[in-house]
Order: sequence, then structure tokens, then C-alpha cells
Amino acid sequence: MSNSFNESFNSFRRQTWQTKNVKPIDILLMIGTDDSGAFLEIVDKTLTPVIVNYQAYSGEIRNILRQIENIRERESFTIEWGKEQGCLYISEHEHLLHILKNTDLLVNELGEKLSFATGESHLFFDIKPLRKQEKKLSIRPILIENHQIIDNLNPISEAFLIANNIIYEIAPLGHNFNRLNAFSSEIDVTDLEKFLSLLYSYLDNFQLQYNNYKVEELRETRGTEPALVFEKIDTDNALHLRVTQILHGFDVEFLEQFDLHRCVEISELEQIIRVVYIEQKPIEELCEVILKLLKKHVSKENKKKTNEIYQEENLFVVPQNIANGFIYNELSTLLLSWKLFGAEKLKSYKINTSQPRLDVSLSSGIDFLEGNALLDFDGEKISLWEALMQYRQKRYVELSDGSHALLNEAYVQKLQRLFKKKKDKIEISFFDLPLIEELIDERNASAVFKKSKTIFEGFNALKNNTKKIPKVNAKLRPYQEYGYQWLSYLQEQKLGGCLADDMGLGKTIQTITLLSEVYPKQKKPSLIVMPKSLLFNWKNEVQKFNPAITTYTYYAENRNIEEAVHSNLIFTTYAMLRNDIEIFKDINFFYVILDESQNIKNMQSQTSKAAVLLQSEHKLALSGTPIENNLGELYSLFRFLNPAMFGSAQNFNDNYLIPIQKNRDTDAILELRKKIYPFILRRLKSEVLTELPDKIEQTLYVEMSEPQAKLYEQRRLFYQDAIRQQISNSSIEKSQFFIFQAFNELRQIASLPETKSDGKITSPKLELLTEQMTDAIANGHKVLVFVNYLAAIELIEGVLENEEIDFVSMTGSTRDRQKLVDRFQNDTNCKAFIMTLKTGGTGLNLTAADMVFIFDPWWNVAAESQAIDRTHRIGQTRKVTSYKLIAQNTIEEKILLLQDKKRQLFDDVISADAASVKSLSEDDINYLLK
Repeated sequence: MSNSFNESFNSFRRQTWQTKNVKPIDILLMIGTDDSGAFLEIVDKTLTPVIVNYQAYSGEIRNILRQIENIRERESFTIEWGKEQGCLYISEHEHLLHILKNTDLLVNELGEKLSFATGESHLFFDIKPLRKQEKKLSIRPILIENHQIIDNLNPISEAFLIANNIIYEIAPLGHNFNRLNAFSSEIDVTDLEKFLSLLYSYLDNFQLQYNNYKVEELRETRGTEPALVFEKIDTDNALHLRVTQILHGFDVEFLEQFDLHRCVEISELEQIIRVVYIEQKPIEELCEVILKLLKKHVSKENKKKTNEIYQEENLFVVPQNIANGFIYNELSTLLLSWKLFGAEKLKSYKINTSQPRLDVSLSSGIDFLEGNALLDFDGEKISLWEALMQYRQKRYVELSDGSHALLNEAYVQKLQRLFKKKKDKIEISFFDLPLIEELIDERNASAVFKKSKTIFEGFNALKNNTKKIPKVNAKLRPYQEYGYQWLSYLQEQKLGGCLADDMGLGKTIQTITLLSEVYPKQKKPSLIVMPKSLLFNWKNEVQKFNPAITTYTYYAENRNIEEAVHSNLIFTTYAMLRNDIEIFKDINFFYVILDESQNIKNMQSQTSKAAVLLQSEHKLALSGTPIENNLGELYSLFRFLNPAMFGSAQNFNDNYLIPIQKNRDTDAILELRKKIYPFILRRLKSEVLTELPDKIEQTLYVEMSEPQAKLYEQRRLFYQDAIRQQISNSSIEKSQFFIFQAFNELRQIASLPETKSDGKITSPKLELLTEQMTDAIANGHKVLVFVNYLAAIELIEGVLENEEIDFVSMTGSTRDRQKLVDRFQNDTNCKAFIMTLKTGGTGLNLTAADMVFIFDPWWNVAAESQAIDRTHRIGQTRKVTSYKLIAQNTIEEKILLLQDKKRQLFDDVISADAASVKSLSEDDINYLLK
């Protein structure tokens, strides 16, 4: 060996040790804990700490001991205050646990053996109502291993937990890992958003288990609102005020008390927990705004005095003369963008903050009640319109004693939503009575709303209703019996409603039971409008459950209205309704029922306009997705069901759509939910079909081939530039067709490059689908494949034929659909069913399948869920697995991310071809084409 080599690597040479007489002793590695955390210590069999020489050992033990010795040598030069000197803390040397996995040396402080679980485990926070206290929640961290729940978890590092002497590896919790058990707690339901905001701000990489709630961790930010807190008036009448910022819906102290960077919004009706980032403003900037406004009211002779206004960080002490000017001249303007707290302390400044009492006197009407309304400010009564006018002009109401009444902004907005002006009087919708009851005392409510109140109370009594259920050839489940009672009560009160049960819960049988109450005795016919794919299903179901009810299918060549009106039920499609509205609008039906009522979601469409022209004694809508994209769809639905509920479209936009969609106004959401609650009945499968097996949804990502990626990039760059020019030359609205055409081509290249390359480029996605399908079928599964393009059906058919797999396929032009359904359901040789998403999204029962593939996803998550629910419904006995195939680095992957933003509205209030380009902003379009 050369001298130069020896000199270069001297630093790596092993120190010489006298090891002749050193004998290895039996050792263990003990995990103990102190106030600083979990540590690792070398002990003998009596658990006494020992010092050993690694050179006396061999194999894996030697390697571990050597690493421990190296760590101790390094740390001997470091002093960390608050930590036991010489302790080997696991959180700082987590890599040692990975090495120890292959040994049996680990013990706890009692000498009990510790072992490692195989694979990576997943941490959950299990949230459940306490049995004896419905308003309390129990929260605990757990692991789920082989269907067993493991609790009493003790964190020893970011990525390792101990429970029952087993060490589990998890995704890292972050540097606050040792706070894990602080989140094992019992809380009030009302504090859940706060609790989860803390949880997501302090820990990483966990999942929630809370009823059927879905968690969406978004990249969006939620801004704070500046706020003024009036702390007190001291003995010198000086005003103490604090500048801060708040999160809408949270206590004023919440952000100040806790170090938060994320917050949680819970949508109860949608059953979604959304996690967003918090964007706080620099508190110094907010203090500067207030200081400038205060200085405007410092008198000229005092302007040179530095102690006139005292400031310590965000706290101000303001003398009375300055405070007077600030309160009366600046506060009203400040209230437009700032929140105000503690204003009740301003009585000495003649500020009145007590909420006025609402006095209402009304005369009865059918859809509206009319009368007078006064606001009572501690005995001084002012008309509602006068008070609201003053508030709009000055942000306060001036009282006769010279004091200023500050009204809560949310209270004012509620008054403006509920009361409409009719000359000098007020007008109230019958549908708003439950909301108005909250604003007036109970005695006044009983006197004013006696008849109307009885109607709303009737909904609460339905569970105890003993009304006899009409005879049908089926045994109704308890939730279906309740559904009938609800539908029947709406009929009695001449009110419209939407049965919005989850897919597969039997909306049709509940409706047929309702119709069996009046038919065949009732002479007036009822009209049931539906997608074309459901015509056969409805006819078949009525024949099956109550053959005494006569039907007529008004479609295609079979369109004799004079013959149709002699049947109890007339079935037609939305297209027929639109085309023959001049015939239908002159008939007085007993019922008009819209199945898959989302077909009237666009109130500007000819279909929606036709639906509101229909005349009937009763109206009913059936839909698993009453809102797909925006709240305007809800207005369109109730314009058909109960036209008086929301008034004009402009009123609805001002009162609900803009506050909710743009500002996420939680008060408006809650109010809207209460308003529509009696008229929408929605149950989820997971709530009422506990025997239904699980549904698992997964995403499979596919990498494009090199020629496919090249073609995609060429067309993306072309459309990116072309669309930008189109929008700048006209507008998004006028460019919709071109944008849709661009997106369409990019989607086809992502999924079906064969169609855009004359067959020269083959689809990697088709290869993956083939592999997955053939494997599933070989293992005894039946599969459904949903596509958007007819070309995809042809390609997949070719694959199945080559594999000699028996299948059926269906498109919009398929005639005898039921025959195909029956064959797939009953023929054990038929293994696959291919269809377009539109064709197969509604009205089909395909429980023979337990595996679903969505080949080329598009915007509408609701349509995809409906497709999956063709198989995950009553009658399914096996776990259903669905796979969504996504081409990486394409518009498909970006659509998946954008869906998180676009899906938010469904059930913020209630619990199509895709969301069209109309719902996209210019930023969305730029994002998709990046």
C-alpha cells in the first residue's frame, strides 16, 4: 500500500483497543422515558445500565453498539439544557429503530420484550359521540391493524409509536409528535372546528374517522378579518382597545391564544371537513391603520404631546376626548371592513349595543303574510325600514336620547333576507316562518303564525305517524316507510318536495307507494318526466309493485295525448317535454314528478322553462344530486316545486348565492339549510343500509408513452396560446365552444391517442385497463367499465374479443337496454359491461358487478358516483372497488385537483354533462393548460 494512500486516509483508521480480556456480556436495549421524551439505553439482564465495548461483539449487535458509541462521542461535546446528559433520545436518532427492527434486543422499562409490526401503519383520530351525552364527542388516536383497533398509543419519535409492547411505524407526525395524546379528549360538538384546527396545525399525516364525513385538505387559504376589541373604560374614562384579527366563525381570542397555520371548516349537510391554510395580516399594519384614525382626533394644542395616545404592541389607551371623536366619526366606516367586540362597554360614550326586540303583526295569506314590523330599542320603537335605512347610511341607528345603536351585521343581513317591502308594509314568505320564529318571542310567534306553525310542526311528528301505508307488492324498509309518510304529508299540505336519497335506496318504490294512495281512484293523470334510459325501468317497476295503476309511455311515435290522459301515469322524457310543452301545459295534472330532476338545474334552459309551465295539484322531484355545481341549481329546483320560496332569482342571488359561494357566509348557509330542510329528504346508504358492504375508490395513474407525451405537449402549447387570444379578443362566455373543443382534444390524447394519430400511437391507459380487467375477471369478478367516448368502447371491445371474454356494451343509441342488463346480471359467462357514463349513470341495477373502472374521468364527480352506485346498492353482497384511470401530467390530473374546488357546494346546503366551461374562471383555464 503506498505511503500517499496511508497519509490520505489516516483519519479513517480504527483506533486500537486492548480487547484480549474483554468479554461480551448479555445485553438488552431498553426504551425508557423521561420529561424530555423516549430514550434508548444499554442494560444488562437485570435492567442495570452498562457500558460495553462494541469490538467485543459481532454482527448486527456490533453495528448498533458502534453507532451508539459514535453518537455519544459526538454528544459529549454538546450540552443541551433541560435534557439528561448522556441520554440517547430516540426522536434525535430515529434511524437506530430502523436498524433494531431485525433484532430481538428491545425491551421496555419493565423488561418486557418489544417487537415491530410489519409494514407501515396508518394513524387515525376516531371521533364518536358520547353515548350518554349527544352534544359531546370523544376523540382518540388509534391504529387499525387487521380490522383490530389499537389505542393507548405512546409516541417515541415522529414516525414511531408503541402500543401493547409493539412498535408501529407511521408517516411522520412532525416535530410536535409528543403532543399526540394531548389530542385524546372529550369536547363539545360546537368546539369540533377549533379542535381540528389545532390538530391540523400541530400534527401531520393522519386521517379522521367521523361518521361519514370526508376530509378535503385544500391548498386554498382563508384570510383573517381585522377586529377591534373594546377592553374597558377606566376611572379616567379613557378607552382601552385592542387591535387583533379573527377567523370568521371562531372566537375573537382563538388566533391570539394558539399558534395556528391551518383551520377547519365543517359542512354538516355535505358531511365534508375542509382543511385550509390561514393567511394572517401583519398585526403592525392593522395597528398603524387604527393609530392614524385616532391621531385625526388629537387636538391641535396636544399634537406635540407624545403621551396623549398610549400604545403597547397591539393595545391602545385613548383619552376620552380622542375616543369620542374616533367612535362617532370613524367607527361607522371602520365597521364596513372590521369586526367589533366588547361594544357593550361603551355605554358611557352613549353607544347602545343591545339587540333590539322585533315586534311583528301580520295577517294570514297562502304563500305570503303581510303586516308591520318594529324594532324595539329598550322601549323606543322604530319602524324596521327606518332602522335599516339608517344602518345602510351610517352603520348605526340614532335614538331620541342622542345615543347610537350599533346593530350586529349578521342580524341586519338576516332581517334584509327575510322581510320584503310592500309599499309601507312588510311581506314575509310562508317558507321563512321557522327562521322568523327565532327572532321574536314564542308568545308572539304562536299568535302570529298559529296555522303556519302547525304545518311545520307536523314534519317533526312524522316519525310517530301511524297512517296506514298503501298496499304494494313489496316489503318496505323502515326508512322507505318514513319516506312515504313524508311524501304523503307534503301532499296533504299541498307543498312540493325533493326526495334526494342516495343512489340505490329505492326512490322509485317510495314514489309508487305514494301514487298507490291515490290511484287508480284518482281520475286526473299524473305526469312523470325522466331521462330516456329510465322509461322502461318506470314501466317495469309500476307493473311489478302495483299493476292496478295504468301507464302510458309518451315517447317517439307513441305520442297520442288524448289516449295518454286516460291512463293514471304518463311517462315521458325531458326532450319530449321540451318539444311538446304546448300540449302538456294545457293539461291539469294531479302530480308532476321529475325523476333525475337535475335535468332542470339550469333555469335558463328550455327544459327548465318548460317544467315551470306545467299545471298540477302537486309537484315532486327525485334526485340523488339536487345540486351538482352551484346554488343556482337549487333555486331552479324550488322554482318548480315551491315558486314562492325564494322569490326572484335576483333575491336568491343577493340573499344566498353570493354570500355563500363567494364569502362562505356560515350564517347564510345555516339559514338556507333550515329553510329547505323540511322540503328535501336525503338519506345515505351508509346511514340506513348498515348491512351494505364497503365501497373502495382508488386512482390509478398512468404514464404517457414518449410519442404520446410529445403529441400532447404540441397540442397543449397550441391551445394555451389560442385560448389566451380568444379570451382577450372576446370573453370566456363567447369562447366556450373553442375552449371545450380544446379540452376535449387534450383529453382524447391523454386517454385515446389512437384517435388523434391515425392509430400510430397506442394508449398506455388501455394497456393498464386490459391488465386490470383480465386479472379481475380471472379472479371471479364481474366488471363495469364507464367511458366518455364511443371510440373507447370500440377499443375496449376489441381487447375483450382478443382475450375471448364474454361482454355486453351499451351506448345512447342502444334500444333494448333491459335485455343487456338482464344478461349481465344473470349470465355467469358474461363478465364485463362497457357503457358511456351518460348512458349508465342512472336507472340501472348492476349488482352482479363488484369492480368498476372509470376509463376517462371528466368534471362531474356526482355523475361518477352515480355510475359506481349502479353496483353499490341494495342487493350487493360484496365489497365494491372502483378504479379511476388518470394519465399523469395531463389535463386529467389537473381536473382531479380542480374538482376539489368545484365540488364544494353540494350539501353545503343539503347535506350533467360535466360542469360546463361556464363554471370555469380564467385562472382555472390557465391552470388546466399549464
